[in-house]
Amino acid sequence: MLSRVAENLYWMSRYIERADNIARLVRAHQTELLDMTSTHRGEHEWHPLLEVTSMGDAESDEDVVTYLVSSKDNLDSIRNCIYFARENARSARDQVSSEMWQELNSLWLDLDAIKAGTPDGHQQICDAVMRSAYQFTGIATSTIPRSDAWAFIQLGLALERAEKTSRMVDLPHFLPSGMAASSWNTMLRACSALDLHRSRYGVGIAVDSATSILLFSNTFPRSVRYCVRMANERLRQLSGAGASDYVNSAERDGGALLARLSFRGVEEITSLGLHEYIDSLQVDLNTLGNEVAESFFQLRTDTPSFNAEEYLRSQLQSQQQQQ
Repeated sequence: MLSRVAENLYWMSRYIERADNIARLVRAHQTELLDMTSTHRGEHEWHPLLEVTSMGDAESDEDVVTYLVSSKDNLDSIRNCIYFARENARSARDQVSSEMWQELNSLWLDLDAIKAGTPDGHQQICDAVMRSAYQFTGIATSTIPRSDAWAFIQLGLALERAEKTSRMVDLPHFLPSGMAASSWNTMLRACSALDLHRSRYGVGIAVDSATSILLFSNTFPRSVRYCVRMANERLRQLSGAGASDYVNSAERDGGALLARLSFRGVEEITSLGLHEYIDSLQVDLNTLGNEVAESFFQLRTDTPSFNAEEYLRSQLQSQQQQQ
C-alpha cells in the first residue's frame, strides 16, 4: 500500500473518532449542567472543555459551544473533523467500501443541512455524529478485509481514542473545586462507561474507581490501556513482528507505553498526581503518533513527504478565504 493512501485511511479514522469524542463530551456536559445548581454556573460553565481539548488558547468571537461544534474557523471543531475525514476518505476511495463512503457522505450532507450556531443545532450535530460514528465503525468492521487498510483504520481509531479518553480524565483539573467531584459522572457518561461503573462499583463514583476503568481497564474498549494494546496489535500486524520483538520505533514506543500502563499506572498517579500523570501520558501518546508517521508515512527521503492533514487544513483555509 502507498504510504499516502495509508496516511489517508489513518487520518480518516482519527478525525471521525475525534469528532465523536468531542460530541460525547459536549453532550455529557450539557446533561451535567441540567443537574447543576446555579451557584456552580457562570464563567466556568463551558470554558474547561476548551482547556481539556487543548483549544483554550484560541481567540474567537464565537461562544464556546459553537466553537467546539460548528465553527469553520476552529480546525478541530466537530464540523471540520467530519470534513477532513470525508476528504481523506475521498483520497483513499479505492480502499474504502461503498457503504463506508455512503455513511460518511450522508453524515456530511446531514450536518450541512442543520442550522448551526443554535442550541438545537448543536444538539442535532452531536447526536448525528455520535450515531454515525457507531454506524461507520460497524460498517467498517463488516466490510473491510483484515488487510493493511484495516490495520491503519484501526490504528488511527485506537490512538485518537486513547488520547481523547486521557484528556477527559483530566477535566477535573480545569474545574472549580465545587464542580470537580461531579465531573467524574460527566466523563463516565461521555465514554459510555457509566453502566459498567455502576455494575462493578455501585452508584458512588470515586477517582480510583473511575480511573481504573477509563485508564487501566484491559477489557473496556474506550480505556487508554485497551486502546494502546489494540494499537500495538495493529502495528505488529503491519510489520509482521513477533509478540516479544519490534522492527521500528513505533512498535518499541507502543510496547513501552503499554507496559507503563499495565504495570506502573497506579503507582505513578500516586507519586506524580493525576494531572501530571495525564500530561506525561499525553506526551507518550503524541510521541507514539509521531513515530507512526515517521515509520509508515514518510518512507521516502528523495521526495517531499505528503502530509494529508496539513494539505487538507490549507485547502479549508483557502475555501474560507474565498467565501
